[in-house]
Formats: sequence, structure tokens, C-alpha cells
Amino acid sequence: MLTAASDLRLMPCERDGIRRAIARACAEAGAHWRRIVLFGSRTNPRGRGGDIDLLIELDPRHPVDTFRLTQRLRLALEDELGEQRVDLVLDDGRGDGVFPDIARHRGVELWSNT
Repeated sequence: MLTAASDLRLMPCERDGIRRAIARACAEAGAHWRRIVLFGSRTNPRGRGGDIDLLIELDPRHPVDTFRLTQRLRLALEDELGEQRVDLVLDDGRGDGVFPDIARHRGVELWSNT
């Protein structure tokens, strides 16, 4: 995993909005997140534009309907960030873990709840 959080192409208002949206959606769905990782083009300081790619690791001790949580997250993120495109990967520990593992390895941890 990359560690240079200062190199991310996220404005402070985007970071704050992402944090608020995830907190609100998870609270509404009864979900508990462990880590939030930014991956993709926004981790490249020389890049331009691009969507925001987020991996949200969920605590498997608190199972949740990931489809409904994804819907809540999308609505909350739209409320906070407007038209900004956000791609979500939720890892509840029950899947095969290949794509989340790649995102974790190539991404930058934004927040940890562990």
C-alpha cells in the first residue's frame, strides 16, 4: 500500500465529505467499517480528473446487506460531493477478496477504525 497521503488528489472538502457520507450511511445501515482506502487515478499526484475509487472494508462481526449499504453510500456521497463520480468496492470478508486485495495493495489508506 502506498503511504504518501499528502500526494493524493483529493481536496480537503472532498475528504471531509467522503468521511461524513460514509459515517452517515453506515450508521443508517447498522454497518461498521474498519478501513477506507482510496485507489485508482486519484492516488497519482500527476494525474488529472478521474473518478474517486474507494475500498470500504466492513467489520465481518457485524453482517450487513451490502446492496442496501451501497445504495445508502451512493446517496450520501452524492449529497456531499454532488455530481462527482465515485466507484465503491465493499469488502465484508465473505467474497473471494481478489479485487479488494489489489485495491488495498495499490491504494492509500484514508482512515482506519481498528
